[in-house]
Amino acid sequence: MALLPLYDVDPLEGKTTPFVTYGLIAINVIVGIVVFSLPPETYENLLHVIGLVPAVETRELPRLGLFPRDLALFTAMFLHVGWLHLLGNMWFLWIFGDNIEDALGHLRFLVFYILCGLTSSAVFVLSAPHITKPMVGASGAIAGVMGAYLMIRPCAKIEVLVAVWPVGIRAYWVIGVWIALQVLSVDGYADEGVAYWAHIGGAIAGALLIIVMRPPNVELFECMPPSDLDKNTIR
Repeated sequence: MALLPLYDVDPLEGKTTPFVTYGLIAINVIVGIVVFSLPPETYENLLHVIGLVPAVETRELPRLGLFPRDLALFTAMFLHVGWLHLLGNMWFLWIFGDNIEDALGHLRFLVFYILCGLTSSAVFVLSAPHITKPMVGASGAIAGVMGAYLMIRPCAKIEVLVAVWPVGIRAYWVIGVWIALQVLSVDGYADEGVAYWAHIGGAIAGALLIIVMRPPNVELFECMPPSDLDKNTIR
């Protein structure tokens, strides 16, 4: 990744403890510990049963076992293909999730997160209905969190690692570049195995949902005062 976020500086952030964000991270890590300890063959079979296989969702392939077909749209959000995949997603959720939870409140944020994940899964199925490999990961839901962050905290400072140097950059640059890379890479799924359309669908869902789900006191595009950004911040 060209820009690796380290942390954000957001003076608009409240004082609530992001219990839902912590809980989602804990669930993903616990599921990872369990499934990564399975024998390789069992683990691979599990991914095909409760991971999102578009050809199964579109009825081109039969479902395996008694697992409800469409439930994979949800369960795939909590599966990952390795520790690097899992920890990378949880890092982004750690940085951006608490801000959106603070803005929406705990229960509303949980609903928001699940809706973003379901939408990203559905968009991926529509984009590649004949794929027989499972798609797993929380990145679609987290893309929704990032899309919402862009809508309400566009000017917040994100400390990112550029090469080996930490640099403060406004959120609209960091998240905007990330979204642009997803759009430019949509044709690379066959070679890279990355569900770019799921990321795009999640980001769009998050940007739209935050408009209708935010409380009345949460403004869109509320920026930090310029005095809060130090001289190392790119504007």
